Amino acid sequence: MYRLPGLSLKAADVVVAMAERHFPDWHRAQGRPRGLDLVGALRLALCRLRRNATYQELAEDFGIGISTAWTYHQIMVTFLSDALGTTTEALSRQVKGLVCLIDGTLIPTFAWHHRDDLLSGKHRRHGVNVQLAVDLHGRLLGASRAFPGSWHDVHCFREAGWTRVVHRSGGCLTDLGYEGEPTLHTPLKKKPGTPLPGWQKQLNTAFASVRVAAEWGVAHTKNWRILTTRHRSELGRIDADVQAAVGLQKINEQQSERILSFERIKRVSE
Repeated sequence: MYRLPGLSLKAADVVVAMAERHFPDWHRAQGRPRGLDLVGALRLALCRLRRNATYQELAEDFGIGISTAWTYHQIMVTFLSDALGTTTEALSRQVKGLVCLIDGTLIPTFAWHHRDDLLSGKHRRHGVNVQLAVDLHGRLLGASRAFPGSWHDVHCFREAGWTRVVHRSGGCLTDLGYEGEPTLHTPLKKKPGTPLPGWQKQLNTAFASVRVAAEWGVAHTKNWRILTTRHRSELGRIDADVQAAVGLQKINEQQSERILSFERIKRVSE
């Protein structure tokens, strides 16, 4: 049994086993010995993803140099991103026939001087927009690449190529931020000065009761603080961090013993 930040014991065993297969010669006898063993390097990377710790803090915690901490983090995050990340093609196969939920979230970043497209008018802060796919139980299915924070959710959805994903699914529910996209189902929008009839309000309430699972999925993702607090690394590395964090959360949920039930959906349909 291994203990890794942010992972259950079962999920940690799965991730360590994957790393041991990917790095069979990590403890090679010849050459300069590594400052951390394989599990220690994984723990360092997860500490940064889970707490958004600085490299200086990691170097002090693990008793290594700052540049060594940076190197180990990049090696492990690249491995986790490649092994656990979800491509558009893989997501299309995964959601085939399933009803899924789509939502966007902003990952805060610095106000980089060379980028004038990161300021989100909705959130009033700089960041990047990432689209998340979630199932009806609130479990993560995948994440898109990072887009400028100034982009609207529906624009990011289309640029991610997720219209092909939705075509293969059993239907996709979103909020009004995706209004106008014919492949998605959104709530009924109230016209200015005209209240919604009672039956339309009831329909929107039932719709929200089903779509609330998307908010659960976003909240579970944001438990990885590197996606909630300001991302310190250069923007070219943010996609790897996102895919690694989302992939780790998916492993957590797959290894969970939580009993899945459609009772919430059944109550809405009654």
